[in-house]
Amino acid sequence: MKRLSLLILLFMSVSLFAQDKSDWKLIYHNDKDGKTIEGKITHLIEAVRQGKKIRIYWSSQRKNDTTKKVEHFAEAKFLTVLSDTIVFAQIDPIIGQTPSFEKQTIQLKENLEWSLIAASNGKSDTMMRNVITGEIIGHGQGKFGIKWFIKE
Repeated sequence: MKRLSLLILLFMSVSLFAQDKSDWKLIYHNDKDGKTIEGKITHLIEAVRQGKKIRIYWSSQRKNDTTKKVEHFAEAKFLTVLSDTIVFAQIDPIIGQTPSFEKQTIQLKENLEWSLIAASNGKSDTMMRNVITGEIIGHGQGKFGIKWFIKE
């Protein structure tokens, strides 16, 4: 009887833990030109205005070899709604990194910090900075498709 009670308690604990996990739901997806692929921009804007946690996803791949691809996920740390139509999400700066597809590794770039502002209109902004000198190593706009997730 003790064994059965213990098994039931263990099963209930595991079930409750599994139900308690935090889920992320795709709410909007734009392509690199800002065109809607999935969802509605109004739903994303409403989620931002409600203070929901936002996570973004973007990827890039080599044009001549689509097996060479990187995918990134990051929490949005600063959100902006521009003119009731476009959402911008700034992520925390990260240490710069360089993937090696041949070695299947990623190497950190010493003293370099990379930042991104993702945009629902496809016009994202990136910047690389030397953290020691403060010098801006690279800064420019890039066209990224972005998947926007909210925490439910």
